[in-house]
Parts: sequence; structure tokens; C-alpha cells
Amino acid sequence: MGYFPVISNYSSSFSGLVRRARSVGLDMMKELKKGRMAVIDVFGSRYSPVHVELPGVFYLDSAEPETINPKIDAIYSKLVEEKGPRLFRMIYTLDGVAVMFDEGRTIKLLNQTIAEKSVTTPESVLLIALNSDVVSRSFLAWTVSLSDYAIFVSSKVTEEGIRELLYTVKSVNIDFEPGVYSLEIRKGEERIHLEKLSTSELRPSAEEQW
Repeated sequence: MGYFPVISNYSSSFSGLVRRARSVGLDMMKELKKGRMAVIDVFGSRYSPVHVELPGVFYLDSAEPETINPKIDAIYSKLVEEKGPRLFRMIYTLDGVAVMFDEGRTIKLLNQTIAEKSVTTPESVLLIALNSDVVSRSFLAWTVSLSDYAIFVSSKVTEEGIRELLYTVKSVNIDFEPGVYSLEIRKGEERIHLEKLSTSELRPSAEEQW
């Protein structure tokens, strides 16, 4: 059995999240209606009294730092009962959490989440998206130190258009070596194209990384 994806949305309206998913080839509406993913819309819970009514989309009665973790844990428990323990959890985005609750509270909330989930759902995976331009350097450094894997992404303008460069900077794999990859979104069924690069000058400077 594969992983069941769950997106915790802190950074976009629901319609905006759907559009961003579509831009990389994910038909979120289709997947939700077929019961193949779930969304916990914290952004909508906090900022909008109007909520979408779709299977797999969850809202909180309130989104406050003192009570948000237990409320989200209750949703996870329900999903584990229905879908099994192999959840692929994504925080979209951690800077959105920091804007919503401040960096100090975000650190405490994520520490609690990681500590608890390592015991209650050890088979689950957590993916964190973070815009480094929004948060402090110390917050970014803490996030990287907490993670088993870290990928730095930057945009590069070329004659062909905008290309995303992915720098793998951290891994728990004993054979890990840092690498640089080119990511392009193209038209067609296979929208995501990834290519490993070897040109040393493409590596980001220390300022770009931090």
C-alpha cells in the first residue's frame, strides 16, 4: 500500500491551492472527490467564514496556537483509521505558520508534532515547504537542523524561460553527496522533468542558501 497524502494549508485560499497544484499536474479536485487525498485548510479556518464542502477537506472551528495541534491530531487519527498509518503529510507552508502564529510559537508547535508523530505514526512522512525570504535566518537554520533531508530551490532565468534549480544539501543517507538538479514544468502528461547537473558554478553561494 502506498502513502495517503494530507496537505495542511496555511498559506493560500483553497481555490489558490487548487490552482497551484494544477500548475504542476495535480488535479486536486479529482483526487479529493475520489478519496485519494485530504486537505486540512487552516488558512480558510482562520481567515474565512465561508468554507468549501468537499470530501476530504477539513476545517477547524478555530485556529489558535494553544489548541491547533490537538485539533489536527484528531483529524490525523480519523485518517489513520480510514486510510492506514502511512500518511504523507505536507505543511504548506511553514512560513505561513510563522506569519500566522509567529516564529517562536511555530517552533514549539512543530517540535510537538514531530515528537508525537514519531511515536503515534512512525510510518508517516512529513514534507515541509518553506519560503526562506519570509522568515529569519535563525528560523531557517532551525528548520534545516530539524530535518532529515533538505532541498534548496531557486529560480534561474534562461533563454528558454524560467528554470528551477534544486540543490540537495542534506540527507541522512550515509552515501549522500550534495547535487544540483534542473526542474522544468512542461506541457503534456508528464509535466515534471528533472535532470541532474554537474556544473560547479551552478551551486548557490552561502548567502543564497541562508
